[in-house]
Amino acid sequence: MAKNKDQNLDPDMLEVTADEGAPNADGSVDDSADQIQTDPEQDLIDIDQILTEEDPQFIQQINGIKIPEGANLTAIDQAIKAEIIEASFSHQAKKLFNVSKNSKAVITFWISILLVGAGIFYVWNSKKDLLKENLFLTSYAVWNSQVNSFNPISEAEPFYDNQRFSRNLMTLSKMFINVRASENSGPTPMLALEINVEGISSDAIIELKDREAEFKDMLLRFTEERTYDELATTLGKQNMCDQFRIIINSHLTQGQVRRVLLKSFIIKP
Repeated sequence: MAKNKDQNLDPDMLEVTADEGAPNADGSVDDSADQIQTDPEQDLIDIDQILTEEDPQFIQQINGIKIPEGANLTAIDQAIKAEIIEASFSHQAKKLFNVSKNSKAVITFWISILLVGAGIFYVWNSKKDLLKENLFLTSYAVWNSQVNSFNPISEAEPFYDNQRFSRNLMTLSKMFINVRASENSGPTPMLALEINVEGISSDAIIELKDREAEFKDMLLRFTEERTYDELATTLGKQNMCDQFRIIINSHLTQGQVRRVLLKSFIIKP
């Protein structure tokens, strides 16, 4: 019976079966027949047919979705990205309030917020008084706890004219000078002059003594150019003393002269 069945089978089928189960030359069995080859395009067509048969209304809704003409795809992409970012931000923000799921992160975050806020408040509270102060300091008396006012003319103690300190004074020897004639003088007016020089320091007086002849010559040359009417007035005498002080100071190498005073002043018309 078995032999008759084998004889009735198609010879082609026998050949295929023998080929599928036959080993290769190296003894391995070819499994290429077991691999299923698929066509992606055909699969999509099959899916569309299934959806059309099972849910035609869904297919109509899908076909109705179209991009309007003239739509800016770049703007649409940016809007979609913005929505995604906003959704992710809101999602992260919600995590900060969800104690049940993220208790450690929530507690750490809020403790950090409180510490930063306390630090900002402390700095602001300690510096707010400085904002009310004037940026320009015109007097150190503003920062002093006690301010004392006094009259510098009547209450201040003089520095150079202080009676407790010795004054650096020197008297130049008497000078005789022929001055220029003027309306109120004769043809040969003459001046006999003796002055006191007060130095700021003793160095000026020492140098003045050493170079007395030189300084007297400079003062004589200056006075010879003055007129009788000019030297006879009080203002003229004061101007002459001021010019003497300027001349002496311009030629001193050590110290300065504070003022020049008249010890004797005799003028003959």
